[in-house]
Amino acid sequence: MSATKMKGSMSFIMTLLLIQSANIASAEPVVLDGINVTAPSVSKRDDLDPESITNPYRVESSASFGTEIFTRKEIAAYAPKDLFDLLNKAAGMNLTYQGRRSPFSLDQRGGGQLTYILDGAVLPSSSSRILQKIPLQDIEEIQIVRGATSLALGPTRTPGQWGTTSGVNTGFIVIRTKHPQKTEGVVSAYTEKSGSLPFATGENLYAGTRFGTAASSLRGYVAGGAAAYDRSSNDRWFDGQNGQSGMINAGVTVGKLSVDATGYTDTGRLEMQRGVTYSGALAPDKWYYDPLTTSLLSSTVTMAWNRDQVTILSLFKTRYEQEEHNESFANAMVSLRNYSEESSGYSIRHNAQFGNTLVQLGWQINNSNGFGPNLSNPYNNFDTTVKGWSCSVEQKLFDGALSLDGGYRRDLTHSDVSSTVAAKPLANHDVDMEAAQVVALGARWKMNELLALNARYFHGDEGTPSDFTMTTQSGAPLHAEKQKRFELALEAAPASYFKPMLTWFSYDIDNQKSVLAMGNNVLQTYTVNGETYYYYTEADVLRRGIELAVKGDVRQSTSYSFSWTHLTTNSTTTNGVTTDGVGVSTPENYFSALLSHSWEKYRANLSIKQVSSWQTSASPVGIQNADLGEYTTVDANIMRTFTFSGSRLTATLYGHNLGDVHYSTRYVTGYYPDRGRTLGLELSMAF
Repeated sequence: MSATKMKGSMSFIMTLLLIQSANIASAEPVVLDGINVTAPSVSKRDDLDPESITNPYRVESSASFGTEIFTRKEIAAYAPKDLFDLLNKAAGMNLTYQGRRSPFSLDQRGGGQLTYILDGAVLPSSSSRILQKIPLQDIEEIQIVRGATSLALGPTRTPGQWGTTSGVNTGFIVIRTKHPQKTEGVVSAYTEKSGSLPFATGENLYAGTRFGTAASSLRGYVAGGAAAYDRSSNDRWFDGQNGQSGMINAGVTVGKLSVDATGYTDTGRLEMQRGVTYSGALAPDKWYYDPLTTSLLSSTVTMAWNRDQVTILSLFKTRYEQEEHNESFANAMVSLRNYSEESSGYSIRHNAQFGNTLVQLGWQINNSNGFGPNLSNPYNNFDTTVKGWSCSVEQKLFDGALSLDGGYRRDLTHSDVSSTVAAKPLANHDVDMEAAQVVALGARWKMNELLALNARYFHGDEGTPSDFTMTTQSGAPLHAEKQKRFELALEAAPASYFKPMLTWFSYDIDNQKSVLAMGNNVLQTYTVNGETYYYYTEADVLRRGIELAVKGDVRQSTSYSFSWTHLTTNSTTTNGVTTDGVGVSTPENYFSALLSHSWEKYRANLSIKQVSSWQTSASPVGIQNADLGEYTTVDANIMRTFTFSGSRLTATLYGHNLGDVHYSTRYVTGYYPDRGRTLGLELSMAF
């Protein structure tokens, strides 16, 4: 189906829903079941159970305090505009927008590199350009796994052009799609408005069914979905997006063997917002991707030999393509560059339970190939492969009151790069880099029914000193990055309505790379084949802080959660000189809160995100005294559900950034202010 026909079909669905809502406005309302109003309740999948050894993304007991999960209930409550907007609600997360080749950057507790995994597929380093098109309607849950935790989830670094950069991976975003629990479906459509910009629209259709029963020797499911959205813009903002996507999921279980598979594809356009300079003028840059396409195939095979022995095999393949348009609003300059990246991977894990001892063994290989049209193109041709293995042991003592665990991971990166800087000795050509190694230790002590103490230690050695494009101005060698991360958390549960947790964290990083800047923050560069590259330097960085999280349920009608992350130290030591970056390169405070309340026929949700100010952009071009952050955004929505011919129609009136705050988080060729207040209406029918 062409994009035009799909958009027309989806618009018809939206019109139909509006008509139906008008016809049933006087129908008998239904009291909402929690905050999951767009889909029927489902039983917990075993592969999502945090304690199940069939869960390929299970973390150790001592690491659960640092793992945050957004279920379908939380996703519905936040009513986010896209995946990145949702992730920005997580504790200690800060989402920044910089435009250009990596538009979205998500940092945790002041820094760190995250790897994204979708149904077992390790996504390429270009994830920040493609994830916003994934329809949230098709997601079952999102698991945010912070740094010092399980080592079996993925490699120490993501292979790819921008995945070979300096630094050990410090966390994972694991996205799991829906599996139908019965014959069910959801069709939804929305329209929204931001200031003087055109109306935005979006549509989504999901349907699935199961066959067999829990007692059947043969059982399974099949589901599929399609979605489209169009967020138009104008030349003043130039931040428009549109996309169409389709997804199919299927699974079958025969005896002890289970096979799950996911296929996903999308295409669309992504405009890079025009910056606003210090003088208030609009930057002339006109940079956008059209088309921007993604395809993904993944499969997970689980063999449950018995209740204590499980083997999990995962396979995936992705392809990412873009046509980059580099133009100008000031003149007739037009530049087109095509680029594609393919990635694939295999992993096998075996989890074995021996009484109170759990052993997890894993082996993985991930490969990524990038193709630019020729060597004179800024996109380098590359082929990188990361092979690794991991092992961990978890031991429970004193009837489970005390859990101890330890793990080790080793990854070897092979790099073959055809670079625009091939004439320089720093380019990697068909070489094996030094192995990266990680050690993790953890303990959880459940002191009594009310209190639990958790501790995690993580030591990572990058192995290789840097990416192939990194060099120093003096020619001195760069060194491998090393990380020591320690986290200590005290949990309490005195009542269902009050469950606090206090975490202290310390991240000590040696040889962290950054762009070299001299007096007045003048960046030091060199030019090869007409392309400009930055000189790099390295420094020792220490980040410390505390994080307070509280959640609870008040009766059955109200739930709440909030988190506060406070950085006490973010120091950088270069050549013996130490400077503190709290409030300069990173915010000092992050605050997120969610309040949900239902009464009679309604459910209302209110969320708040607050980030304090900082002055230095993370982008090399933006190193200067800019006014960044220092914003508070308020989102809210109210839902009401009606019955109609055995189906449920839910109307949601929502607003993003109700205070109309035009904040910026980066300065590259200018500030990138937020659109401000957005109001919208979504209609969703579940059957």
